[in-house]
Amino acid sequence: MTLGFPGERVGLDIIGPLPILIRGHEFLLVMIDYFTKWTEAIPLLRQDAASVANAINRTWISRWGSPLSFHSDCGSNFESQLMQEVCGLLDVRKTHTIPYHPEGNGLVERTNRTIHNILLAFTNDGHQHDWDVHLPFCLLAYRGTTHSSTGFTPHYLWTGRDLRLPVDLRYPLPAPEQTTPQTFATKLREVIRSAHNAARITLGNASIHQKRHFDRHTAGTWFQIGDLVMHHYPIPPRGTSAKLHHPWRGPFAVLDVLAPTSFLLRNAIRAESPPFTAHFSKLKPYRGRLPDCTADSLPQTRYPQ
Repeated sequence: MTLGFPGERVGLDIIGPLPILIRGHEFLLVMIDYFTKWTEAIPLLRQDAASVANAINRTWISRWGSPLSFHSDCGSNFESQLMQEVCGLLDVRKTHTIPYHPEGNGLVERTNRTIHNILLAFTNDGHQHDWDVHLPFCLLAYRGTTHSSTGFTPHYLWTGRDLRLPVDLRYPLPAPEQTTPQTFATKLREVIRSAHNAARITLGNASIHQKRHFDRHTAGTWFQIGDLVMHHYPIPPRGTSAKLHHPWRGPFAVLDVLAPTSFLLRNAIRAESPPFTAHFSKLKPYRGRLPDCTADSLPQTRYPQ
C-alpha cells in the first residue's frame, strides 16, 4: 500500500511480554507512520486498553498531533470501547486487520522485528532487565538508517533535515547558513516536498515489487458466494492441548466477497451463528460430506455475469 503524506496512517502494535524491568515494564507499544516510517516506542506496565490509550496520548498525540487513521490488529486493547471513544474525540479513523492475519499490518510486524534485533544488539544475557535504558538509542539508530522502501531515513522525511550524530565530529555535515525564520520555513517546505515526492516514487516501486513477490508464492482456489470452506484457526480451546489441536474447522459458507482476498463467513450448520471475516490465506475448500442444513442456513450461490 502506497500512502501519500505523513500522518495519513499510523500503525500500532505491542511487543511482549519482554523481561520485566526494575521499573516493572513488561510490554512495548510501537507506533509507526506508514509514509515516513518514523517510529515511536514506549514501555508499558500492562497492555490493557487504558494503558495503550494513555501512552498514545502522551507520546504520538502530544508530540505530533492526530493522524488521519490508526491501524492495528484486532486485539481487545486496540478495539475496546475506550479506544473507539479516544479516536472519536481526536477525529481519528480506526481500522484493523482481519483476525489472525498479522500480514495485514506487515509494516509494524517488520518494524517490531527490527527494533527487537537492535535491542538484542544493545543488551546481553546479563543485562536483559534494563532494555528500556537502551530503547531511545535503538530508536535513534532506526530513525537514522535509510529505509529500503523510501530511499530516505525516517528522520529526514519526518523533519526535513539529517541527524547530527557523534560520527559527524569526524565527517561533519555542512553547517546551515544563517537565515530568517521565514526564509528557513520556505526552504524547508521545498526540501520536504522534494523528499516526499521522491519517497512516493520509491514506495510505489517497492509496493509493486512486494506484490509480485507475494503473488509468486500465492496459489489456491478463489471462492464465491455459497461455497463451503474450512477455516484455519490455530488457537486451541481453553483447557485443551495445542499438540492435539486440529487447526482446521468448518464447514463455513461464504456469505459475501468483501475484497479479492477477504471473505465473510458463517457456520454452515448453525445458521444462528454470527458471521465473521477471514483472509483467503486462512481458507481451503471443504471436501467433506455436505452437512445437514436447511435451505435457510446457506446463502444463495451467486455467479458472475
